[in-house]
Amino acid sequence: MENNNRKYLTVTALNKYIAYKIDNDPNLGFVYLQGELSNIRFSKEHLYFVIKDPDSEISGIMYSSSATKLTFMPKDGMKVLVSGKISVYQKKGTYNLIAITMSEAGLGALYQDFLFLKDKLEKEGLFAIEHKKPIPEYSEKIGVITSATADAFQDIKSTIAQRFPLAQIYLYPALVQGVDAPKSLIKALEQANKENIVDVIIIARGGGSFEDLSCFNDEKLARSIYASQIPIVSGVGHETDFTICDFVTDERAPTPTGAAVRVTKNKTLLLQEIDALTYRLVSSIKRVLENKFYEYDALVKKHHFKNFIQSIEEKISSLEQLTYQLQANSPLAVINRSLERTEELTHRLQLVNLDKKIELLEQDVDRKKNTLSMFLIDKVNSYERKVDSFIDKLILLNPLTIMKKGYTLTYQNDKLLSSISQINVNQDLVIRFHDGSIKAKIIKEKDGKYGKI
Repeated sequence: MENNNRKYLTVTALNKYIAYKIDNDPNLGFVYLQGELSNIRFSKEHLYFVIKDPDSEISGIMYSSSATKLTFMPKDGMKVLVSGKISVYQKKGTYNLIAITMSEAGLGALYQDFLFLKDKLEKEGLFAIEHKKPIPEYSEKIGVITSATADAFQDIKSTIAQRFPLAQIYLYPALVQGVDAPKSLIKALEQANKENIVDVIIIARGGGSFEDLSCFNDEKLARSIYASQIPIVSGVGHETDFTICDFVTDERAPTPTGAAVRVTKNKTLLLQEIDALTYRLVSSIKRVLENKFYEYDALVKKHHFKNFIQSIEEKISSLEQLTYQLQANSPLAVINRSLERTEELTHRLQLVNLDKKIELLEQDVDRKKNTLSMFLIDKVNSYERKVDSFIDKLILLNPLTIMKKGYTLTYQNDKLLSSISQINVNQDLVIRFHDGSIKAKIIKEKDGKYGKI
């Protein structure tokens, strides 16, 4: 028979009592858990998850106000540190963890060390703009500090080969992960500065977790980078990754490929610049000769020496021939041939991959570069000498130069007299010297000629 003296609770009352006990338990008011994430999902910007250890698990939720502050993307299997409070869902009699903060396990101390070192070095001025060295516009010798087997090095090599194949790459191999990586990176950097043969250095590594990249947050490495006499570009991780190395180097690139782009000049743009300089050189020579022609033409018209026009026409014809020769032997054409040859050799290198052929091809590229430089210098010097020669001839043919020797020009009624038979004795004469003119009267005739003036 049922005992009527017993007091039966409703399910709601029981759940309310359990919720009351949990809410007022000081050990459950705010808890700190360490475990592994699973069943990750987002709904309406809220994060739902399960955190577990080998023997147990608890469901959790992080509301959007807290989830938007996360500095990483939670994933299944990730070990995390979570803080929050226990909450009872009275309707179903279940309890959950309401997460307030979440961080990757093992990264909390690393990140705090990163922030502390960043603040310390920034106060010392290691990140100051005025201490950063400019990156050369044209780098023919590029040093790379990274792992010799890393994909990052292959990306850098292929990018440089596409953009500026004349550049030489010097690898200074180093570890880019692990406790020994900072010392290895410092050794490679010191070796590059000791040899002092490269124009710029790329220090690079592919993407990875914050812990993987922590070797680039080493204080001794930062100070070695700051002390480097050679400009350094960092290409560590992905665009969203930042390390101490990024802040202290002379310039940061988002990726290793981006670093290779930053230190090289696009060969297409380079050819366009050379073409523009060639055009300016030709235009400048033409402009100088045109100005000299206009000066000469004005002088001929002023002194009625129109017979010089034929000579000028001959000079113009000669100039046109020289211009045609310059275009036929355009430096751009020579460069294009050299670049085509370089690309052909590069392709053959990739096929045969022999060290000896690499050395021979590099020497061939250097010879072509020197030949091109000497060719351009000789052409410019040749045209300068020809222009100087034209100017000297103009000076010799200048009628004023002849008049300085004592010759004069005699005019009557603004007409140049070439014979005594043209003189009208009743009119004045104008006698022109090289530095001026005088007016004269005919005062006496002698033996059918005009004597004293």
